[in-house]
Amino acid sequence: MTTSMAETAATDIGAVEEFGDRWAKAWNEHDADAVAAMCADDLVYDEPALRETAYGRESIREFVANMARTFPDYVFTREGYYAETTRRAVVVSWRFVGTVAGTDRRVEFHGDDRLEVGEDGLIHAYRCLYDNKFVERQVRG
Repeated sequence: MTTSMAETAATDIGAVEEFGDRWAKAWNEHDADAVAAMCADDLVYDEPALRETAYGRESIREFVANMARTFPDYVFTREGYYAETTRRAVVVSWRFVGTVAGTDRRVEFHGDDRLEVGEDGLIHAYRCLYDNKFVERQVRG
């Protein structure tokens, strides 16, 4: 039986992959509630598009809903996992592809999510890394 991310760091790659798969599935289904459910109420959320740190589960719920409106066909493709060995944290490397709503402008870029998971199995710190200026240039066309 695979242990959960709440019980392990990188000692069980199966737990890391299962956690990452649930994370990717929630995002790719554009399910703001499912993404938010994986996060703690005290979430610290750094997202380049927000331009400042956001806090709480509602901040990520709103962001996912906005993403679905802005890029109705978006999809994230996982490129890799990188787990820390000394604490419950994982980096998920991904590629984003989506079309700006109401246009034919396709946006593509790479990023990484650094997820710190608490003993409760929820994400308490989420640091998303990508070149937002590159994204903005693509969105503007």
